[in-house]
Amino acid sequence: MCRFFATCPKGMSELLKEELESFGAESVKVQPSGATFEGDMEVGYRAVLWSRLANRIYYTLLETELDNQEALTPAVSAIEWSEHLDAEGTFLVSFSGQGLNITHTHFGALKIKDGIVDYFRGIGDVRPSVDTDYPDVRIHGHVNRNRITLGLDLSGHSLHQRGYREGTQVTAPLKENTAAAILMRAGWPEIAKQGGCFYDPMCGSATFLVEAAMMASDCAPGMMKADEKGLVTWKQYDAVLWQKLLDEAAVRESIGLKTLPHIYGSDISHKSLEIARISIQQAGYDDIIEIKQMSVVQGRKWGEWTPGLIVTNPPYGERLGELEEVKQTYLQLGDFIKAEFAGWQAAVLTCNSELGMYLGIKAKRSHDFFNGAMECKLFRFDVEESWFRQPAIALNQDLPEKLQQLQPELATTEGAVMVANRIKKNLKGLKTWVKQNEIGAYRVYDADLPEYALAIDYYPTLEGGDWLMVAEYAPPKTVNPTKARRRLYEALAVLPSVFDIPSDRIVFKVRSQQKGSEQYEKLENQKQYFTIQEGLAKIRVNFTDYLDTGIFLDHREVRAYSAKLAQGKSFLNLFCYTATATIQAAMAGAKSSLSLDMSKTYLYWAQHNFWTNNMDDKKHRLQQQNVIEWLAKESENPTEKFDVIFLDPPSFSSSKRMDGTLDIQRDHVWIVQQALSLLTPDGKLMFSNNLRKFKLDEAAFEADWQIENITQKTMPKDFARNAKIHQAWVFSRKV
Repeated sequence: MCRFFATCPKGMSELLKEELESFGAESVKVQPSGATFEGDMEVGYRAVLWSRLANRIYYTLLETELDNQEALTPAVSAIEWSEHLDAEGTFLVSFSGQGLNITHTHFGALKIKDGIVDYFRGIGDVRPSVDTDYPDVRIHGHVNRNRITLGLDLSGHSLHQRGYREGTQVTAPLKENTAAAILMRAGWPEIAKQGGCFYDPMCGSATFLVEAAMMASDCAPGMMKADEKGLVTWKQYDAVLWQKLLDEAAVRESIGLKTLPHIYGSDISHKSLEIARISIQQAGYDDIIEIKQMSVVQGRKWGEWTPGLIVTNPPYGERLGELEEVKQTYLQLGDFIKAEFAGWQAAVLTCNSELGMYLGIKAKRSHDFFNGAMECKLFRFDVEESWFRQPAIALNQDLPEKLQQLQPELATTEGAVMVANRIKKNLKGLKTWVKQNEIGAYRVYDADLPEYALAIDYYPTLEGGDWLMVAEYAPPKTVNPTKARRRLYEALAVLPSVFDIPSDRIVFKVRSQQKGSEQYEKLENQKQYFTIQEGLAKIRVNFTDYLDTGIFLDHREVRAYSAKLAQGKSFLNLFCYTATATIQAAMAGAKSSLSLDMSKTYLYWAQHNFWTNNMDDKKHRLQQQNVIEWLAKESENPTEKFDVIFLDPPSFSSSKRMDGTLDIQRDHVWIVQQALSLLTPDGKLMFSNNLRKFKLDEAAFEADWQIENITQKTMPKDFARNAKIHQAWVFSRKV
């Protein structure tokens, strides 16, 4: 009986346990990021070939408790390594965990490597060498307190790498094994057996589509890269057993393909679909999976659609503006599903559970998942009218009229008076700070009273006349929706009198419940711009046409900090939006600047900001660029370098102008590293973002860069109640 350990993404261990048991594994014990199990070698080989969920399968060589770290190398050298590796062979060691006073993974790996080398030196003069690319065997050590486990990697590579993505040059928003786990939770294997169709209306690079086809056709996920598995170069490799399993898998797939149900996908991005076609073709399903370019608003069926399963992973947003835009996407997706797919099952993955309410369908069940470090929810639905609900909220454009109706009834209630008093108190507390620091627009209320969960921003304009921007935070599930709606109306009813502002200058960019056949109205197209003052800069803002006004108020101090750094220096602004940080830098005396963004709309807006501040467009340049592509190209052979770089990427982006997706938690190390390569020797990079759960991988930079966390230094007084609204760091070279 052999012992094994299978690793998997966080939150999938229970599913992995069921899968391993289906392979014949015994004594399966779940751990936070995997499971231990027992069985003969065929069980281990079968797990390598058939696991849709595991990252790696390790054959356990050593499992013991040690007194101290000095005992680790002798314990490793006591293993009969000649049974696993030739003296002239190659190996690679990895290490994880903490214990035995080992706090650095490189040190732990070195102690294990020394043990392997000591063994071979003890039996002869020749020792195997380390190969970081294509070793004969990969060894992994894991320590937990004083317990060490040593395993030989039978996988050779992470098993989520099926092989059909090779050459596509895209980082998928979901790894293949995470997508497979979602399909299992959604009940796809059983639905496929019954002949139900599969559809992903936002298929992106086709991860769900291919994984669904592999499952339904009974295709072993390890088949495409069968000759690249770690067990093939292991000295104890059983070629007969492996070939037996491959032959069995080939027969199973040939049978499965005969009953494969229809699989469909669509996406608004033609670039994503180009990548999807390559993946589908390389997986061998180009004559089975059908995809079309289509938005959910344009959504329609084609082909033979037997009721089955819809699974999709829509975008999510972090800033208020981003979130509001994504809510509209969820509203449209919910409308599409309800209109076209009665009788189907549906599953929607989101990293923001609030967004599930905007689909307008009550979830029958939800499951926790992790997309990398992001905690997500998988909502499962029966697409039946009895489960349909009005979406929690829809864009409201008739606020002035509603406020007039609401004021007489609600403005004098106890709750309304309480909100009015709190806002007045806040205004009084901010008055001196605003005057002393010459603050322009600022936040006056940020869910100070939890029952009245609003964010209210005050915009005095240079043209005369003040404006209010109102946004609503979604109430928790424990709050009665009717009570939450009444509290919202109470708060809105007092705003005109508290601020002495006409109701037509209160912009209500939140979602409100619609009834009957009412439609979700779009944002307006008034093209009415105003000017606000921020320090020495004048910023053009728009209150009605866009979900954001053109300036992020929480970044006020971030802009001021970067402007101070840029005095007399060259300045690069990446993902510049409307270039407000560049304007502040120019007003502070930056000698030159380059500002990049992918959006024509934002750059046109930025150009007007430049003109408003009489900026020299020969010194201060704007360019439309896919920043990711530009960084990749410039970092290889820089055409110019900069003294100060301001990097404020979106939390997530799947723009139709961008291949694949940008996920700042997943991608930040690469992005920051490319930007750092464009700094002058004494240059500084300011990196900020608004992802609340973001964690900077400081270890990736600590060798060469000094990192200062300036989050608290750049947190404005008016956002003190919302301390996680952004994070910011300054990078400078170590001397």
